[in-house]
Amino acid sequence: MEMNVIQVLLLSLFIAFMAVETYWWGGAIYIARPVFAGPLIGLIMGDLQTGLLVGGSVEMVFLGGLAMGAYSPPNSYIGGMVGTALAIMSGGNMEVGIALAYPIGVMVQMLNYVVTNINIVWVEQAEKSYKAGNIKAAEGYHYASIITRMLIQYFLPTFLALLIGSKAIEGLYNSIPLWFSGGLKISAGILPAVGMASILRTLGIKKGWPYFLAGFVLATYLKMDIMSIALLALAGAVIVCTRGENSMSLGFDKKEMQRGKLDNKLLRRVFFRSFTSMGSFNYKGYNNIGYVYSITPALKKIYENDPEGYEEALVRNCEFFNTHPYFSNLIMGASLALEEQKEKDGSVDGAAITATKAALMGPLAGIGDSVFQGTYRTIFSAIGAGMCMNGNVLGCFVYLIPQIVLSWGTRWGFLKYAYIYGTELVVKLKTSNLFETFVKGANIVGMMVIAAMTSSFVSLSLKPSWTIGESTIALQSVFDAVIPKFLPLLCVLLFYQIMGKKKNGIYICLAGSFIAGFAGVLIGLL
Repeated sequence: MEMNVIQVLLLSLFIAFMAVETYWWGGAIYIARPVFAGPLIGLIMGDLQTGLLVGGSVEMVFLGGLAMGAYSPPNSYIGGMVGTALAIMSGGNMEVGIALAYPIGVMVQMLNYVVTNINIVWVEQAEKSYKAGNIKAAEGYHYASIITRMLIQYFLPTFLALLIGSKAIEGLYNSIPLWFSGGLKISAGILPAVGMASILRTLGIKKGWPYFLAGFVLATYLKMDIMSIALLALAGAVIVCTRGENSMSLGFDKKEMQRGKLDNKLLRRVFFRSFTSMGSFNYKGYNNIGYVYSITPALKKIYENDPEGYEEALVRNCEFFNTHPYFSNLIMGASLALEEQKEKDGSVDGAAITATKAALMGPLAGIGDSVFQGTYRTIFSAIGAGMCMNGNVLGCFVYLIPQIVLSWGTRWGFLKYAYIYGTELVVKLKTSNLFETFVKGANIVGMMVIAAMTSSFVSLSLKPSWTIGESTIALQSVFDAVIPKFLPLLCVLLFYQIMGKKKNGIYICLAGSFIAGFAGVLIGLL
């Protein structure tokens, strides 16, 4: 498929707009993940099937690449979307897209450090504007940060890759030797094991191995599909997590909600603004400008009769802020409750508000990364990717709908009830076993699903065979007679061990997947 410059330009702008979702218009719905964005790009380019296959496969590779704490993994958004586009441009060769997705993601992520430093300039101007009381200018700098990231980190590399690759990739693929193209196909079948092994590192197979074994048996021996196994695992998780002392309740007494000046209409303004809270991410104040941008309408209402207090509150909330995006709304709600108390009777001072924010950021970031990102999103990504790899477009929505429900539900719930109950909500979250129980149940589902996907989507088989008399014995059939899908299982467990023992284990596994593919074809083993 050939594309002219205008088509490349328009597609690049669309991809950049999708990729900036986490920082701007979606606020960590992760709509640009390969499992959804890959099929969407395929639909736009007139090849939905390739989009499904590449998107699902690339999602598997990036599955365990979680941005947790200070770690920034290769950019799966641009890697997946550009990889899909290049695969379609090369005539539907999905191996091209899968092979190129990871290195493209690595290069794009390098630009993240450039943009994040550039944004410091915008943030410093925003801070000055807040101190001067120029709110519109400050908010303009916030959006300037978002646009900077969209253009430099996402649009520029995408445009260059598609412009160069529109003919070059197809020509390159057609000119490479058969052993190389065959090796790419083998590697494409092994690469999903990298993502699965990475998830197992996150979930912790030592405690969940019985569920992993159960999922593998159900998929391999009983031939159950992944969705059936996921539903069965969910039922089992509910039973396990609701027995005995396990509880999903915070234990609040039912009482009439006591709120002050902020009604639902005003809180909704904060809620929608919070989706851009990561927009001006920088290495100076991290999400500080996004945070104050989100709560500005509420602060204006709280201090409507105290202009000086309003300006002080704006400056106070420009201080360093960084936590998981969902939990940022909880801190916003609790802080607004404290701000209102300060304005009402002075029983809380500015230092106490700042200290409360600082005390909550770290613990809530850890909970958010492990529960929402490392567990919840990953499980639905895996299920959706599996369905996409089978050519089922519903896999996109199996992934996306839970993300929207989680993002919107938690952001609104945390904001609203933290404002109503203040720091009491935080205490309840810390003392209850809500998240512990949730993670326990999610781990059960995750282990069984990953095991099922190991059986279904990691492709690795031995080629040698021998003819004895009139019978032909294939080496792979010998393994299948002992344990079907033994090699895919062994591959995932081997990668799991490598990632646990080596600092850069994931890169070793990626390189090993390609080496195994090429070497296996050359020597006739795979």
